[in-house]
Amino acid sequence: MSDSPIGIVTGLCVAGVAGAPMAAAETVDAVTSCGLVGDRYFLGTGYYSGKKGWGANVTLIESEAIAAINAGHQTIFTAAMLRRNIVTENIKLETLIGREFRCGNAILRSTKPFPPCAHLAWLIAQPAILKYLAHCGGIGADVLADGTISLQDRISAVTRT
Repeated sequence: MSDSPIGIVTGLCVAGVAGAPMAAAETVDAVTSCGLVGDRYFLGTGYYSGKKGWGANVTLIESEAIAAINAGHQTIFTAAMLRRNIVTENIKLETLIGREFRCGNAILRSTKPFPPCAHLAWLIAQPAILKYLAHCGGIGADVLADGTISLQDRISAVTRT
């Protein structure tokens, strides 16, 4: 198995229950098939916990997408407001869909794009977010192998040899 560096972690956020504010973290532990320790989906207390079709243990979003939305729409969205767990830099997340990748020393597999939902729009009282993030809301991923993810960790595609 070989890895090729393609991005870095610039933000980490978790929330203990549905609707609670996301809290920034410097380090999180990822657990196979469960998600991030302390996060609402790991604990089974998320808005979508147990709902068919949710399809992810963890969510990721590009810092560049947040910056572009803020610049283009004169908004001040933060990663915590957008309720994604991992914020990345220097990587097109859509290129990871269906692939395994290393994030810190955890191994994840991207499951699908994660556009914003009506629940997010309601929580932040910004219905326009549905339009702004429609094509850059990030991705969902499952944890395939336990590991720790920290700020400034590398994100790299995993190539099986």
